Amino acid sequence: MKAIKLGLRYCDFYSGGCAMSDESEVVRRLLEAEVRLDRAALVMVDVWDCHYLTGPEKRAEEIVRERLAPLAEACRKAGITVVHAPAREAAVRYEKWLVYAGDEELFGDESCQVDEAWPPKDFRLRQGEHAGLAKAYASGPLLETINRNDRERRILADVEPEDGDFVVASGAQLHRLCRHRGLLHLFYAGFNTNMCVLYRDYGLRAMARKGYNCVLVRDCTTGIEASETVEGLRLTEAAIWDVEMLHGFSVTSEEIVGALGAV
Repeated sequence: MKAIKLGLRYCDFYSGGCAMSDESEVVRRLLEAEVRLDRAALVMVDVWDCHYLTGPEKRAEEIVRERLAPLAEACRKAGITVVHAPAREAAVRYEKWLVYAGDEELFGDESCQVDEAWPPKDFRLRQGEHAGLAKAYASGPLLETINRNDRERRILADVEPEDGDFVVASGAQLHRLCRHRGLLHLFYAGFNTNMCVLYRDYGLRAMARKGYNCVLVRDCTTGIEASETVEGLRLTEAAIWDVEMLHGFSVTSEEIVGALGAV
């Protein structure tokens, strides 16, 4: 079967053994790996057509236009499976989401339901005597915008599902798809790096825990930053380090496209 060779970047803080005694010795390394095309998938997480924060929205649109859309097209041509994981409210807008949908996606996942007995309801909702623990989140027009986005969002037009692509709404559905198609290598792209890409149940951390080889396409993602981190995109960079230290590898879209071109 056809395969590509990639230098997968990771963070090495073990190989020094007893001699490694300081964080200054923790470095990035490359693992030269061979990836079979029929065992690989590009998983695009939450590539939405709207966001209430203008910075991440603008960066995402640029990334999709310049790098992610060409990467997706190159993957399709090479026979790499393309998977869209845009959250349930967006996934259900596309009939393709039904292909690997099970009862938990169609009727609700009981494993996600809370224990009604504990913690107490007032505590869970941060109400009554526990109201002092509630964060001061948006209200008024901004909250209305957020809720409207949740109701109306779709996958960004530049990378909407095409013939042969798949759409999933949960980690169980993604696992079902991978098992059926024999997929082992998951290349993750999308938004936002430090939130959905890492922490969704179909995100990189969850699938890495299931044993998949998870690789973040680091130039096809961006995180949500804060006032003290937006210069230099430090939270995005920290999320990339997190992946490389604990959950898998990273690579660039240019490296993948170049490797595909050499096949």
